[in-house]
Amino acid sequence: IFEPRMNNQLFDLVENTSRNIFLTGKAGTGKTTFLNNFVKKTRKKHIVVAPTGIAAINAGGVTIHSMFGFPLRTFIPTLERINENLAMNIPDLMQHFKYRKDKLKLLREVEVIIVDEVSMLRADVLDMMDFSLRHIRRNQEKFGGVQMLFIGDLYQLPPVVRDENEYIMKQFYASPFFFDAFVLKNTNLLTVELTEVFRQKDEDFLEILNEIRDGNLSREHYEKLHERYIPDFEPKEEAYVYLTSHNRIADDINTKKLNELGGKTYQFKAKIVGDFKESQFPNEEVLELKVGAQVMFIRNDATQEKKYFNGKLAEVVDLSADEIWVRIDGDDEDYKLKKENWEQKKYSLDAEKNIEEEVLGSFEQYPIRLAWAVTIHKSQGLTFDRLIVDAGKSFASGQVYVALSRCRTLEGIVLKSKISSDVIFSDKRVAEFQDATHANDRLEEILHAEKYDYSIRKVLRYLDISWAKESLETWNKASKESKFVDKEKTQNLYFLIKKSVENLTDIYLKFEKFIWPKTRKFIQSQENWEEIETKSSGAVNFFFTKVNEEIFKPFREFYAETKGVKGMKQYNEDTRVFLDDLEDYLNDLKQVHLLEKPLFDEKNDEKISVKIAKVPSHVLSYQLFEQGKTLNEIALSKGVLVSTIFSHMAKIAEQGVLDFDDMKRIYPIEKIEIFKKIFDENPQEELKDWLKVLPKDFEFHEIRLLQNFFKNKKHKL
Repeated sequence: IFEPRMNNQLFDLVENTSRNIFLTGKAGTGKTTFLNNFVKKTRKKHIVVAPTGIAAINAGGVTIHSMFGFPLRTFIPTLERINENLAMNIPDLMQHFKYRKDKLKLLREVEVIIVDEVSMLRADVLDMMDFSLRHIRRNQEKFGGVQMLFIGDLYQLPPVVRDENEYIMKQFYASPFFFDAFVLKNTNLLTVELTEVFRQKDEDFLEILNEIRDGNLSREHYEKLHERYIPDFEPKEEAYVYLTSHNRIADDINTKKLNELGGKTYQFKAKIVGDFKESQFPNEEVLELKVGAQVMFIRNDATQEKKYFNGKLAEVVDLSADEIWVRIDGDDEDYKLKKENWEQKKYSLDAEKNIEEEVLGSFEQYPIRLAWAVTIHKSQGLTFDRLIVDAGKSFASGQVYVALSRCRTLEGIVLKSKISSDVIFSDKRVAEFQDATHANDRLEEILHAEKYDYSIRKVLRYLDISWAKESLETWNKASKESKFVDKEKTQNLYFLIKKSVENLTDIYLKFEKFIWPKTRKFIQSQENWEEIETKSSGAVNFFFTKVNEEIFKPFREFYAETKGVKGMKQYNEDTRVFLDDLEDYLNDLKQVHLLEKPLFDEKNDEKISVKIAKVPSHVLSYQLFEQGKTLNEIALSKGVLVSTIFSHMAKIAEQGVLDFDDMKRIYPIEKIEIFKKIFDENPQEELKDWLKVLPKDFEFHEIRLLQNFFKNKKHKL
């Protein structure tokens, strides 16, 4: 469900320009649908982050603070000393930028960062991201040159600023909203608003919601809304959800209603594997239920059945120690619940420098929670058919809109108290920001003006070899300082490569001067795009061949003579840095596209590797294992989690190297036998499916190793 034309233009805008974009829209317009589709289709290296743990889990990403290692303190973008108890300044923040090598590589490779639920992102946290990215990427452009895609609705839940921090923030920031961050001043940020609401179809109700959102409810609509004011209403047969402002009120209502039911209470404990913090639990760790309990689903049904969606109500009709049967609202048949799995993820780079997701932990539980009452915070993203709302005066800015917009129809809402006019207001700063950056009617124009320019700029960035001058001089200096290197050989090689780099830099500059006017003419409909494609493809293949033959190969052959030679460690490390950079340059040229067209000719392909002296981490772990160390001892010696060593051993198992004696050093024999029996009789493809059929003491990292072992070995116990 999404506006197809807007969908395509928006995807094109993010994919084929460097614009920073704020994607917004009223509740139920398909923002999450766009996010899910984008991450499936994009060729850009991307990560998804969110301001809170729950938002990150729901968006399939990680929290901003965990990705960047930020402290929870307020940040003030100044060099002046400030009260450390209230906030930190720029020098204080810089001390937190001591990132591990893998995190540095990841954040240097990423092309677009997607921030979900941006309404809750504070301005100072966005500025911290900017400082971090510029530092990591050694690039003083905003966000270190990374494109940003912000997604959310600023008319919903605002950023949380503690009372003690509000005073100092006000001295530096116009508002706590993300758009008042210093990094976004004088940027090319565009706001794209999705306008078609899929949740509500009733025009009158949509008008009421829009007026509440704008803080300007007409008398006529105020009266129409308050026709739903029924203070003594009590639900009879139909199921209603009581929407509250505070957790405590919702918990009290749910506990009271559960206690009023007769019969036995059943408890269902979540299975938590690996690293999954309590603050990020997407549901109760222990779910307490009785027959007759009103529950709601907190996930969409991912199967073909599509039996339920996020917010759909149901009644518990039968319970046993390991089964839950419910009657879904509107259905005639009972339905047996299946458990769902939520994952805590980490981003990392694979050998080809692609960003991959690594599962750190999982939370398995039934996808329901008690639903006589739910808080507004927990209702974000949910859709209800019937709601009881007690707005009173306790609702913060935006909460009346969030509460009412959860419901499909006005007739489905019951107001327990009248909504006073003083809680219907909008923050004018939000409207002013969105009006100033609104770009819906300019998408096609911006795309035509920028996508070709962006694509050519990207090709030129990959072709540019001028960086090699400085790297070559660094290597030459190291060779002169080394006592053991053959000076005559190094000088001959230095002058040979220097000449080649200078020549290729000149050719690059000529190509740049040639291609830009052609691109400008094309944008003005005076040039043929096919010729630009042909010339760009020719340039990519020319530079690949020349750099490979004239620089990379001679340098690699020379390095092969000195690697491992005693007394040349520092020299070899300096040489390896240059070789690694050359290898990255050549591999990047293989991946270059001009819009959708790949430019590299596969006939020129050859395997490039300089990883001569570097032993992969999983091989090093296996070598320690062969020396008799346990996996715990290996993890301790390398300063990593034991789950990381399990993943190393899983790679070794995938190659068919391990035997049963090795496995018996890792697992008790009973555990191996249990896994093998299920592997032979009922093998599972996905790790999450293995979790469902194995006893609860099996963890993710253990399963991956066992699965790889039995796939590659046909042993008999």
